[in-house]
Amino acid sequence: MMKLLVAITAALALAGRAAAWLPSGGIARPACRAASSKVVGIQMKKKLKENTERQVVLVQDISSLGQKGEIVTVKKAYFRNYLGPYGMAEAATPEVLAKAEEERQKREAELAAQLEGARQQAATIDAVCGSTAITIMQRAGPDGKLFGSVTSAEISQLVEERAGVTVDKKNIDVPQISEAGSYVVGLKLHPKVDVTVNIVVVAQQD
Repeated sequence: MMKLLVAITAALALAGRAAAWLPSGGIARPACRAASSKVVGIQMKKKLKENTERQVVLVQDISSLGQKGEIVTVKKAYFRNYLGPYGMAEAATPEVLAKAEEERQKREAELAAQLEGARQQAATIDAVCGSTAITIMQRAGPDGKLFGSVTSAEISQLVEERAGVTVDKKNIDVPQISEAGSYVVGLKLHPKVDVTVNIVVVAQQD
């Protein structure tokens, strides 16, 4: 009797393991085979994608892709029908990549030089104008209200006369000045470099 019970228990265990191999349809399909098929499918999709895309070097800035000289991946048809014919990008051949790298290094050196130059200009302006305010004489009425406004062009000229640094008036942030007094003016010499100067507006009455 005991041997019979042992045999039945073993048979039930084998049946359970066999059922684990069966999907809902009842047909045995080893898990390793299913996993292998999935990997093959992913590889085929990746290969298909590689066959429809290519790397190109941008000849000009394109907002949707990147800046001039960048290496980007695009659809072959997009390059063949649009980017290439219109001279907006070149195929990323070894020669083109070497040229793009050379231009990138040159561009980075130029940007670094511009940043260093702006920092030196800021130091000059701060040394000359930082401790001593720039005085501006402006016509005003008896109540001290100015007849005119202090313009960025005036400040640009005064900074150049005193510090020898030319600052585009478009890069000068002049506060609202309606009466005599002391003010702080901001100068942007570079996207990463700012400096301030103090000005004193003196009312001049006729």
